[in-house]
Amino acid sequence: MGSDSDKRPRFLVVAVSGRAAFHGTIAAALSDLAGRTGPADPADAAGPSVRELVAAGPPAASPEPAPDAYRHALVRARRFLDGALPDAEIRLVSTEGFADAADELRRLTADERRDGDDVLALVLVDAGSADVPAAPAGDGGGLGAGLAELREASAATVRCEFSPYTVFVYDEAPLGPALLAHPYTRRQLPALPWVLAADVVCAFTDYVQLGYTGAPLRGAAASTPALLSDELAGFLDERAGSAWGLHYYTGSVVSGLIADLEVRAARGGNPVLRGPSEHSLACGALARWQLDAAPFLIVVTSGMADEFRGTLANLRDARARGFIVCADSPRDAWFPFQGTVHGAEDTREVLRARGVPFLYLDDPEQLTDRLSEAFTAYEAGRGPVVLLATPEVLRTTAVAARTASARHRAGSGAAPASRPARETGPRARLTVHEDAIAPVMEIVNHGPDRLLWQCGRLGTEERDLVHDIAARAGIALADSLTRPGSVARYRDGGVVPEYLGTLGVYGYSDRIHDFLHHGGRLRPRDEQCLFFLKSRIAEAATPFSPRALARSLRIVQVTREEEHLAPFADHRLRCDGVEFLRELHRRLDVAEPLRSRRVRAIGESRDSASDIVHTLPLAPMSPNYFFDRLGSVLDTLITTHGYTYTGVFDVGRGGLSAIRNLPRTGPGFSGWYGRALMGDALQAVPAVALTRDANVLAFVGDGAAAMVPDIVPTLVQEVTVNGHRIAGNLSIFRLIDGGHSVIRTYREGRRGGEAGRQTQVLHLLEDEWERTFGELTVSHRHLTDVNPGELVDRLRRPSTVDLYSVPMAHNNEGDGLSLLSSLGWQRDRLPELTFDMARRPAAPARIRPGR
Repeated sequence: MGSDSDKRPRFLVVAVSGRAAFHGTIAAALSDLAGRTGPADPADAAGPSVRELVAAGPPAASPEPAPDAYRHALVRARRFLDGALPDAEIRLVSTEGFADAADELRRLTADERRDGDDVLALVLVDAGSADVPAAPAGDGGGLGAGLAELREASAATVRCEFSPYTVFVYDEAPLGPALLAHPYTRRQLPALPWVLAADVVCAFTDYVQLGYTGAPLRGAAASTPALLSDELAGFLDERAGSAWGLHYYTGSVVSGLIADLEVRAARGGNPVLRGPSEHSLACGALARWQLDAAPFLIVVTSGMADEFRGTLANLRDARARGFIVCADSPRDAWFPFQGTVHGAEDTREVLRARGVPFLYLDDPEQLTDRLSEAFTAYEAGRGPVVLLATPEVLRTTAVAARTASARHRAGSGAAPASRPARETGPRARLTVHEDAIAPVMEIVNHGPDRLLWQCGRLGTEERDLVHDIAARAGIALADSLTRPGSVARYRDGGVVPEYLGTLGVYGYSDRIHDFLHHGGRLRPRDEQCLFFLKSRIAEAATPFSPRALARSLRIVQVTREEEHLAPFADHRLRCDGVEFLRELHRRLDVAEPLRSRRVRAIGESRDSASDIVHTLPLAPMSPNYFFDRLGSVLDTLITTHGYTYTGVFDVGRGGLSAIRNLPRTGPGFSGWYGRALMGDALQAVPAVALTRDANVLAFVGDGAAAMVPDIVPTLVQEVTVNGHRIAGNLSIFRLIDGGHSVIRTYREGRRGGEAGRQTQVLHLLEDEWERTFGELTVSHRHLTDVNPGELVDRLRRPSTVDLYSVPMAHNNEGDGLSLLSSLGWQRDRLPELTFDMARRPAAPARIRPGR
């Protein structure tokens, strides 16, 4: 057996560079991790650690100047390492090339008497001076060969995994035109030594927590209009006036109907909202329904029902009101081109299985009667009504239909059909019953010190009531991943003190976690209560497991849909949201001592990014750094320029980071709604940007953008050809890290290593440009850092579409990627549970799957 010093773990760090300064900075960072950071540092409160740095090569070069950001990173890293890994050796191997590094590893790991852990923790490469290509293809090139040498040189007992969390390549060359996630992390070599040192500190500590300890933090025109045009447009006119939108993607069979509807829409002032695909029409309709309660009429050609993808189910779940006209083939057609109702298939079964109301319209003589059924289905409020219409029906004019209908009734003896009576008022009210409201009033007026309301879609009166009740009762407020901005940090230009952030399966705010947890665990059930207002409490609404929802949390739910009443809710109120709020407001009677305690509990939750990396100006930027800087820009715009915007958030790390970190001024549209379909939010941008007077900010990852067509030609055409206008500024941030980030986080968390080729997305980076199309300016910029003054100006440019390509470095740090991320070493508060998990053997973690 070896000595005690042979039993302690030894972490090998390999630095490959021809520059003494590079080696000196890395040695200084590791020396700081191993030694004391200063007598006044909280990390040293328990006394000095016994970690030891053994290094041969250039002496450690203190990263001068060492600003607060570096010391902050160092203190947090040592806080974790002193608890999880107090006794260890860090052995730094500094060489000019891989061959020398391999020789040194052979020497260091050849001692068979050693029985401690030997771990090849980090490989740090200065690409320019080490003659390593900046961006080798896959695992090949000089880097791949060099890593193979290191692997071969390491003894069989050495833990050696090369991944983006163990291999860092620093390069002075600018980003190339092709951006792709590689099996290593690429950085631009920082100009400031302290930034490089901080990156090494974070990388080493990340490896210890995630890689070493195994802690589980792991899609010829008719002379008169068609009857469908007259009837459907007339029906929607009576219900929504000029608000309903016409969405279409043309095709031969539906071209006549579309022409009639365009004339009708122009006459009534209704927006005609096109998109680059059929799917984008459904996305835009869903967004406008959620943002504006605007009904819709969608028209597409034969065989396109499936092109709506899961957004059709999302429209159903949202109870969105509108009609979808899909051309289809006659019933007796023999395997028709693009037909979906014939001997080989029947799309009606798909619609039936999805619970989507539909009618198959194939007989002009019965068309008037069938449309009456469609209108009744619309009034039922169960989602969009799909009309599968044959070419003969699509061509039928109002005059021809009346003649055919009269002929049909004369033959059958049926009475003339009439259009159903129009709604002249709101739906029947569902009021609050005394037996349901009484215990809820007890909770609000006399209950625990911590109440948190997650709000669904709110009307104007509902929003006013929510904010008044929250202020008077000391209630904390949250929006959700699927309904961002239902309540927000800002309202009418002022800060909402009760707003704590977002609560969701991903992207939950640190303030909300801090409010609901203590020491890494949920506070006792009797100390807090969650209200879900106008919500079915879907899995996307919270990060909590079914067991926690049922046993560890006290829950009040308010919804008018009986099928949405959750079995785990303690108090379930089936009523209209506004009726509940009116009654609660009338009975509100919270004593000042209780209100003060609640306000104090809200104030104790920290409004913090709760990580280190958001302070580090690395290139490419981390999501944490980018959104922290952009959030500050928006704070300035909102508070000093009266800026307002509608946010559009696609599915992926970028979208959820934007929801979590950026201040909002009102409701936005989230692609995470329903099935979380990547690309939906981007496809909804034209419909959103062309129908509001304020600014629009959209956030989309390269994975989502790669799945759907380019929307820019559509925007240019709508403005320059079809007479639309973009009143404010439309800024689309494409966040590029060369992969599917949320899926990478899920896989890397479970496996503790890189996610492999399946999550790679190749992005070809365009050059910067600016073009003018009539009164519309469209520009493309590379955003490699956030210049606050420049962005403050650019985000206010009216009638402008600004496209930003934002190169980013993937990470799994913070941003509510899972509840376990709350135990990461960078958090503001680090509970003992973090160290318990670091000391126990690795175990598989239950992490929700990503997209």
